[in-house]
Amino acid sequence: MNSVNLKKRMLLALCTAFAVACLALAGCGGGGASSSAASDDAGEYKLIEQGKIIVGSDLDYKPMEYRDGDTATGFGVAMMYEIADRLGLECEFLPPQNFDTLITQVASATKMDIAVSSITITDERAETVAFSDPYYDSNLAIVVAKDATYASQDDLKDAVIGVQQGTSGEDWVKENLPDAEVAPFTGITEVMASLRTGKVTAAVYDQPVAENLVANEFKDDAKVLEIIATGEQYGIAINKENTKLIEDINKVLAEMQADGTIDKLKEQYIG
Repeated sequence: MNSVNLKKRMLLALCTAFAVACLALAGCGGGGASSSAASDDAGEYKLIEQGKIIVGSDLDYKPMEYRDGDTATGFGVAMMYEIADRLGLECEFLPPQNFDTLITQVASATKMDIAVSSITITDERAETVAFSDPYYDSNLAIVVAKDATYASQDDLKDAVIGVQQGTSGEDWVKENLPDAEVAPFTGITEVMASLRTGKVTAAVYDQPVAENLVANEFKDDAKVLEIIATGEQYGIAINKENTKLIEDINKVLAEMQADGTIDKLKEQYIG
């Protein structure tokens, strides 16, 4: 073998090694979202802070959305963190917000990008914001004092009923118990504290939260009188102009339903 051929072979070997190394680096450096729904161009999302989705929530609705110390947790919170992760976005929950302001805040898009707070999808709310596809089916529950002798909702026609402002529970009481006195509160914790002290006769709010509170914090004070089959569904509230985000969140929700993630989160937080 002469020196010229040897040099040519050495040069070819070096070029081949360099090409392989470049391919390996390309394979390792991709990063990005794990979901097929993630946008190739993050700029397509209209976010307050690029690369981050800021979420508003009541955070007083255990086990759905609540605080453990200063940390947001619960089914809806864990679901939203997973959605953001699959979209390649950071997720930040704001400090607790008043539930009845969430829809207008999402519409204004100055403080939060979306709201996740066990929000029932309604035609009225859909006039102001867009909703994701439903992610949870729910009903309402009537909660009364543990020693109460009421047999059904019919016994509450003239009662004082505690509700959270701006919720489907408040709407139901006004529509179905028109002679009852509606006592609106900012949060469910306030409603239940008033039931405990006798300031209200009953409370009406969402079934999973009612069952959780009655089984835990208020097990010595309250009981579920009746489940009201309203067939309502929760959705993520999103600014109507954020069309790409709406589309991609729905794709990720479908993935999470199909791969069992939603069911696992339900089991973990709701049981």
